[in-house]
Amino acid sequence: MPGPGASKPTAAEGPQPTVLGVAVRDDSWFRRVDPRLELDPGARAPDLLKVPADGAQRILRQTVRLVADIPRGSSPDVVWVDGANELLVHTGGIGLSCLTGLVIVTLPVTCDQLREDAATQVPLGVGTADAPSGLVMSTLTRPLGPDVVLDAWSTALIAFAWEAAVHLAQQLCAAAGKDASGRALVPASIAAERDVLLIQPMARHRIAWSRA
Repeated sequence: MPGPGASKPTAAEGPQPTVLGVAVRDDSWFRRVDPRLELDPGARAPDLLKVPADGAQRILRQTVRLVADIPRGSSPDVVWVDGANELLVHTGGIGLSCLTGLVIVTLPVTCDQLREDAATQVPLGVGTADAPSGLVMSTLTRPLGPDVVLDAWSTALIAFAWEAAVHLAQQLCAAAGKDASGRALVPASIAAERDVLLIQPMARHRIAWSRA
Protein backbone atom coordinates (compact mmCIF):
# COMPACT_ATOMS: atom_id res chain seq x y z
CA MET A 1 0.00 0.00 0.00
CA PRO A 2 1.25 3.56 -0.57
CA GLY A 3 3.26 5.06 2.27
CA PRO A 4 3.09 8.43 3.98
CA GLY A 5 3.23 11.26 1.54
CA ALA A 6 2.59 8.82 -1.32
CA SER A 7 -0.40 9.72 -3.45
CA LYS A 8 -1.85 8.57 -6.76
CA PRO A 9 -2.91 10.94 -9.54
CA THR A 10 -6.67 11.12 -9.87
CA ALA A 11 -6.61 11.76 -13.60
CA ALA A 12 -4.48 10.76 -16.55
CA GLU A 13 -2.79 14.14 -16.54
CA GLY A 14 -2.96 14.72 -12.80
CA PRO A 15 -0.01 15.30 -10.46
CA GLN A 16 2.70 12.69 -10.08
CA PRO A 17 2.75 10.49 -6.98
CA THR A 18 5.16 11.59 -4.26
CA VAL A 19 7.41 9.84 -1.76
CA LEU A 20 8.94 11.86 1.08
CA GLY A 21 7.44 14.89 -0.61
CA VAL A 22 9.32 14.24 -3.85
CA ALA A 23 7.50 13.62 -7.13
CA VAL A 24 8.28 10.21 -8.64
CA ARG A 25 7.02 8.49 -11.75
CA ASP A 26 5.84 5.44 -9.80
CA ASP A 27 5.32 4.79 -6.08
CA SER A 28 4.06 1.21 -6.24
CA TRP A 29 7.39 0.03 -4.78
CA PHE A 30 6.85 2.03 -1.59
CA ARG A 31 5.07 -0.43 0.67
CA ARG A 32 4.31 0.81 4.14
CA VAL A 33 4.33 -1.74 6.95
CA ASP A 34 0.84 -2.54 8.21
CA PRO A 35 0.57 -0.62 11.52
CA ARG A 36 -1.20 -3.66 13.00
CA LEU A 37 1.95 -5.71 12.48
CA GLU A 38 4.14 -5.55 15.58
CA LEU A 39 7.75 -6.07 14.58
CA ASP A 40 9.92 -7.37 17.39
CA PRO A 41 13.46 -5.98 17.86
CA GLY A 42 15.65 -7.05 14.95
CA ALA A 43 12.74 -8.36 12.87
CA ARG A 44 12.64 -7.49 9.19
CA ALA A 45 9.68 -5.87 7.50
CA PRO A 46 7.73 -8.20 5.18
CA ASP A 47 8.47 -6.19 2.04
CA LEU A 48 11.79 -5.28 0.48
CA LEU A 49 11.75 -1.75 -0.95
CA LYS A 50 12.63 -2.09 -4.63
CA VAL A 51 13.29 1.52 -5.56
CA PRO A 52 13.68 2.35 -9.27
CA ALA A 53 17.04 4.09 -9.68
CA ASP A 54 15.49 7.18 -11.23
CA GLY A 55 13.11 7.53 -8.29
CA ALA A 56 15.93 6.96 -5.80
CA GLN A 57 17.93 9.70 -7.51
CA ARG A 58 15.04 12.18 -7.33
CA ILE A 59 14.55 11.52 -3.62
CA LEU A 60 18.30 11.58 -2.96
CA ARG A 61 18.56 15.09 -4.39
CA GLN A 62 16.30 16.24 -1.56
CA THR A 63 17.53 14.07 1.31
CA VAL A 64 21.16 14.92 0.54
CA ARG A 65 20.47 18.47 1.72
CA LEU A 66 20.36 17.12 5.28
CA VAL A 67 23.66 15.30 4.76
CA ALA A 68 25.26 18.52 3.53
CA ASP A 69 23.49 20.56 6.26
CA ILE A 70 21.84 22.83 3.68
CA PRO A 71 18.87 24.88 4.95
CA ARG A 72 15.56 24.45 3.14
CA GLY A 73 15.04 27.00 0.39
CA SER A 74 18.73 27.86 0.01
CA SER A 75 21.10 27.01 -2.84
CA PRO A 76 22.02 23.32 -3.10
CA ASP A 77 25.63 24.29 -3.85
CA VAL A 78 28.16 23.97 -1.03
CA VAL A 79 31.84 24.84 -0.80
CA TRP A 80 34.20 22.41 0.88
CA VAL A 81 37.32 23.97 2.36
CA ASP A 82 40.49 22.18 3.41
CA GLY A 83 43.35 24.57 4.07
CA ALA A 84 44.05 26.38 0.82
CA ASN A 85 41.88 23.96 -1.19
CA GLU A 86 38.27 24.70 -2.07
CA LEU A 87 35.76 22.58 -3.96
CA LEU A 88 32.30 23.66 -5.10
CA VAL A 89 29.90 20.70 -4.86
CA HIS A 90 26.59 20.84 -6.72
CA THR A 91 24.49 18.61 -4.46
CA GLY A 92 21.34 19.39 -6.44
CA GLY A 93 22.82 17.45 -9.35
CA ILE A 94 23.85 14.36 -7.37
CA GLY A 95 23.24 11.21 -9.36
CA LEU A 96 22.53 7.61 -8.41
CA SER A 97 22.61 4.59 -10.67
CA CYS A 98 22.54 0.86 -9.97
CA LEU A 99 24.07 -2.29 -11.40
CA THR A 100 23.96 -5.74 -9.87
CA GLY A 101 25.71 -5.39 -6.52
CA LEU A 102 26.86 -1.86 -7.27
CA VAL A 103 25.54 1.62 -6.45
CA ILE A 104 27.24 4.51 -8.23
CA VAL A 105 26.96 7.98 -6.70
CA THR A 106 27.87 10.84 -9.03
CA LEU A 107 28.74 14.30 -7.72
CA PRO A 108 29.17 17.31 -10.04
CA VAL A 109 31.95 19.58 -8.79
CA THR A 110 34.06 22.51 -9.88
CA CYS A 111 37.15 24.36 -8.72
CA ASP A 112 39.54 27.04 -9.98
CA GLN A 113 41.72 24.45 -11.68
CA LEU A 114 38.85 23.22 -13.86
CA ARG A 115 37.57 25.09 -16.90
CA GLU A 116 34.05 23.74 -16.37
CA ASP A 117 32.05 21.51 -14.06
CA ALA A 118 33.21 17.92 -13.84
CA ALA A 119 31.61 14.71 -12.60
CA THR A 120 33.13 12.52 -9.92
CA GLN A 121 31.85 8.99 -9.45
CA VAL A 122 32.02 6.88 -6.29
CA PRO A 123 31.17 3.20 -6.90
CA LEU A 124 29.87 1.48 -3.77
CA GLY A 125 29.97 -2.30 -3.75
CA VAL A 126 26.83 -3.53 -1.98
CA GLY A 127 25.04 -6.83 -1.72
CA THR A 128 22.40 -8.35 -3.97
CA ALA A 129 18.95 -9.71 -3.25
CA ASP A 130 20.36 -13.24 -3.15
CA ALA A 131 23.52 -12.30 -1.23
CA PRO A 132 22.77 -9.37 1.10
CA SER A 133 25.72 -7.80 2.91
CA GLY A 134 23.89 -5.60 5.40
CA LEU A 135 25.24 -2.07 5.37
CA VAL A 136 28.78 -3.21 4.56
CA MET A 137 30.07 -1.51 1.41
CA SER A 138 33.37 -1.48 -0.44
CA THR A 139 34.77 1.09 -2.83
CA LEU A 140 37.89 2.19 -4.62
CA THR A 141 40.57 4.08 -2.71
CA ARG A 142 40.30 6.69 -5.46
CA PRO A 143 36.95 7.57 -7.11
CA LEU A 144 36.59 8.37 -10.79
CA GLY A 145 37.08 11.95 -11.92
CA PRO A 146 39.67 14.64 -12.67
CA ASP A 147 43.03 14.11 -10.97
CA VAL A 148 43.15 17.71 -9.79
CA VAL A 149 40.00 17.05 -7.76
CA LEU A 150 40.80 13.54 -6.58
CA ASP A 151 44.30 14.40 -5.40
CA ALA A 152 42.78 16.54 -2.65
CA TRP A 153 39.23 15.29 -2.19
CA SER A 154 39.06 11.50 -2.68
CA THR A 155 38.41 10.69 0.98
CA ALA A 156 35.80 13.42 1.39
CA LEU A 157 33.96 12.39 -1.79
CA ILE A 158 33.84 8.74 -0.70
CA ALA A 159 32.59 9.64 2.78
CA PHE A 160 29.92 11.97 1.40
CA ALA A 161 28.68 9.41 -1.15
CA TRP A 162 28.47 6.68 1.52
CA GLU A 163 26.64 8.92 3.99
CA ALA A 164 24.23 10.09 1.27
CA ALA A 165 23.34 6.50 0.33
CA VAL A 166 22.87 5.40 3.95
CA HIS A 167 20.83 8.49 4.83
CA LEU A 168 18.55 7.88 1.85
CA ALA A 169 17.92 4.33 3.09
CA GLN A 170 17.30 5.58 6.62
CA GLN A 171 14.73 8.12 5.47
CA LEU A 172 12.83 5.62 3.34
CA CYS A 173 12.79 2.99 6.08
CA ALA A 174 11.62 5.50 8.68
CA ALA A 175 8.76 6.50 6.38
CA ALA A 176 7.85 2.86 5.76
CA GLY A 177 6.70 2.25 9.33
CA LYS A 178 7.45 1.70 13.00
CA ASP A 179 8.30 -1.24 15.22
CA ALA A 180 6.33 -2.60 18.14
CA SER A 181 7.79 0.10 20.40
CA GLY A 182 6.77 2.90 18.07
CA ARG A 183 10.30 3.58 16.85
CA ALA A 184 10.98 4.28 13.17
CA LEU A 185 12.30 1.37 11.13
CA VAL A 186 15.94 1.35 10.05
CA PRO A 187 17.74 -0.26 7.09
CA ALA A 188 18.96 -3.81 7.62
CA SER A 189 20.67 -3.89 4.24
CA ILE A 190 21.30 -1.95 1.05
CA ALA A 191 21.67 -3.92 -2.16
CA ALA A 192 21.25 -3.36 -5.87
CA GLU A 193 20.31 -4.92 -9.15
CA ARG A 194 20.35 -3.25 -12.54
CA ASP A 195 18.39 0.01 -12.32
CA VAL A 196 16.93 -0.88 -8.90
CA LEU A 197 18.03 0.03 -5.38
CA LEU A 198 17.06 -2.62 -2.82
CA ILE A 199 16.46 -1.57 0.80
CA GLN A 200 15.35 -3.89 3.59
CA PRO A 201 13.60 -2.14 6.51
CA MET A 202 13.84 -3.69 9.96
CA ALA A 203 12.98 -3.00 13.59
CA ARG A 204 15.79 -1.65 15.73
CA HIS A 205 17.63 -4.05 17.99
CA ARG A 206 17.04 -3.67 21.69
CA ILE A 207 20.14 -2.48 23.54
CA ALA A 208 20.63 -3.88 27.00
CA TRP A 209 22.25 -1.40 29.37
CA SER A 210 24.02 -2.48 32.50
CA ARG A 211 25.82 -0.61 35.24
CA ALA A 212 29.41 -1.48 35.95
